[in-house]
Formats: sequence, C-alpha cells, structure tokens
Amino acid sequence: MYVWQDVCMKRTTIEIDEELLARAKRALRRDTTRATVEEALRQAADRAESEHAERATRQRRYLESLSSRADLTLLASEQMWR
Repeated sequence: MYVWQDVCMKRTTIEIDEELLARAKRALRRDTTRATVEEALRQAADRAESEHAERATRQRRYLESLSSRADLTLLASEQMWR
C-alpha cells in the first residue's frame, strides 16, 4: 500500500480522450480530472504491485516444494551435468 510521505507534484500537460476521461470519472466516482487520473494511477500501481507480490509468493512456494518433486542432491551434483 502506498504511504504518503514527501509527496512531490509535477505539472504535466497531456492530451486526454474526453470520452475515456468521462467514463473513468464515472467508473472511479471522481469529479475532477486530477482526482480521476490520480485514482487511476493509484489503482494501476496497486494492482501491479499486488500481482508482483502474488507471483513472487507462487515462485517461492514452488521452489520450497522442489524437494518433494526432485532429488536436489542429484541436481546439485556433477552427475546431473555429465
């Protein structure tokens, strides 16, 4: 989760599809363009960070389960690479 600390702001000028912005405002229940863009960015970042954490957890579980699926001693030995 994002913690608000030392927030720096940057003014940026961009072209935005007005229909898409209107849809986003309705979907995110925001009144202003700024609030809509910030919420959309926040949700995108949160989703990406969550997906990354879930992927890392799955990979960690898989690696932890390797000993029940493979002979780790053999994999680590020179026999494996002959």
